[in-house]
Order: sequence, then C-alpha cells, then structure tokens
Amino acid sequence: GRGPGETKLETDRRRIHHRIAQLRRRLREMDVTREGKRAERRRNRVPSVAIVGYTNAGKSSLLNRLTGAGVLVEDALFATLDPTTRRTETRDGRVFTLTDTVGFVRHLPHDLVEAFRSTLEESTTADLLLHVVDASDPDPEGQIAAVRQVLAEIGASDVPELLVCNKADRADATTLLALRAGHPGCVVVSARTGHGLEELADA
Repeated sequence: GRGPGETKLETDRRRIHHRIAQLRRRLREMDVTREGKRAERRRNRVPSVAIVGYTNAGKSSLLNRLTGAGVLVEDALFATLDPTTRRTETRDGRVFTLTDTVGFVRHLPHDLVEAFRSTLEESTTADLLLHVVDASDPDPEGQIAAVRQVLAEIGASDVPELLVCNKADRADATTLLALRAGHPGCVVVSARTGHGLEELADA
C-alpha cells in the first residue's frame, strides 16, 4: 500500500527496488548451486568444454548436434540467455561436459557483462573453449576479435581454444580458405548439415 504522502512514482520505485533485491538474492543462491556442481565435476575429474562465440553463430545448433540436447535454436540475437550443460563423451569413452553460453557482441557494455556473468563464468572455469564463428558472416575476423576481447575482459583468455568455423554450407569458399590460412588448426563445420562434425569430435 501507499504510505502517507507517497506518490505513485515513489511506490513503483519502491516495488522495483524490492523486486531487484529479490532477484539478486535468487541469483546469489543459484551461484552457490552452480559452484557446488562445478566443484563436484572437479572432484570427479570431469573435463568441461564451453561453447563460446558471437551471438547467432550457431552455438546452440552445435550443442544439439553433438549431444541431442534439444536447446532452443532461433535466428535471433541473444536467443540463449541461460547456460545449458550436457554430459557427453569422446569416441574413446572419456566423459566431459559441454556448455552452451550466451552470445557475445562487439563493445559489450559492462552492465551487460555483469548481467550475463553467471553464463560467462562457465567460460572462465572451462578446460577448453569451442570458439564458434559464423563463417558466412561478412566479417568473421571481426567476430573472432570481438569474442576474444570479451574473453580477455572476463579473465578467460588463457583457457585453451579450438576455433570452429560454422555455417560452412552457406559460407564463401574464399572466406573459408582465408580462415583456414589465418587460423591453423581451426575446424570447418556445418551444424545444419552435419559436415565436419566427425573432424570436430576428433579434435
């Protein structure tokens, strides 16, 4: 209810602050749960792989292809807002976790970095980053640079990285050649058609 002399604006502001405090409390509780799960994985020596990359690069499609996770796939910015972790294994039977993370963008504002910290921190604690780039984009090198800049900002630039050039079915052959030349060891795939996924699994 409204206190004596309190305007509608002040009442709304008080309610919003109360809601923000509630959400912050819930986020802290979720942080504790996530850290508990991570500690358990470390105890059991389960390696973790995080899929990172520019927004709309095809990270969720790749996770679905590799694990059958059934994650929402949408041709939209920030279609993934929550990290999705799935247990999977290599061909020789080594178990590891694969996590889909929120897409990065150029000049990500610091308050957005803070808002997505829970999903971004999966990148900092991973044993390997699958850096997915949209090879059909007009500027894939710009995407790679933008993602690496955000990784540096969150303290994940020292995590080993495997560059995955996705959407090979729609990419220009010259662009693919340039990406291979500029990034030796990168894997060219198409999450849509399945092209290159065996090579990715081997890598």
